Amino acid sequence: MTDDGDSEALHDLRVNLRSLRVLQGLYPRCHIMQEQKKQLGIAAALTGQDRDREVRLALAESLYAKTGYGAEIVSLLADNLLALRQHLLPELHATALAETLSQVSSIWDRKMRHKRKSVLQLAARQKSRQLEKRFLKAAADLKLSSPIADWHSLRLQVKQLRYWGQGFAAVLTKRQNRRLSVLIKLQQSLGLLHDIALFEAQWPQELVLPKRWQKRLNKQQQHALNDAADVLQQLKKIW
Repeated sequence: MTDDGDSEALHDLRVNLRSLRVLQGLYPRCHIMQEQKKQLGIAAALTGQDRDREVRLALAESLYAKTGYGAEIVSLLADNLLALRQHLLPELHATALAETLSQVSSIWDRKMRHKRKSVLQLAARQKSRQLEKRFLKAAADLKLSSPIADWHSLRLQVKQLRYWGQGFAAVLTKRQNRRLSVLIKLQQSLGLLHDIALFEAQWPQELVLPKRWQKRLNKQQQHALNDAADVLQQLKKIW
């Protein structure tokens, strides 16, 4: 990642940080790995702030394109994102992220070399079943009328289960792997739902959210909610 704050590089970094922290759950008793997980969490929080502003700008640009209103708002949000990114890289360097990632890779490779496939398979499948139970519990009573916060809780469970499934696909069961593509689809729907809620919750106080935008957002939110509910039902059918 370079000083120009490349969006694709930042996106890849965010995804890798999330995935690594989930996969480290394979060794909950490894003190070194848990300390590294904390360090990765600090970096993830920094990139998360960037991600939130990036999503806010993308939504604003979409709303402007559809309504033809709010050019000055888009410009201001773009300036806000640029200002944040000017500080992001130095702050990431201050977390010693590169060194931590190198250490994570080294320890992970060493542990994988000394772990028999049968043992790894048993541990990965057991952990997957634990994540599945959490997911099912979060999904059990969800309805279209449920608070958005409840759908957000489901999204967090879906993310963990998805990254775990991708990381250990080679040793999981066929049934567990068969759910992965639908989990990804569900995460995408829930992600859009979360982004819209975050867009409204974190709207700058100095700006007035245009009524034309609010109307569009309400429609998009309902569409995302319906889509998430449909995908969730698909997933339950193949469970």
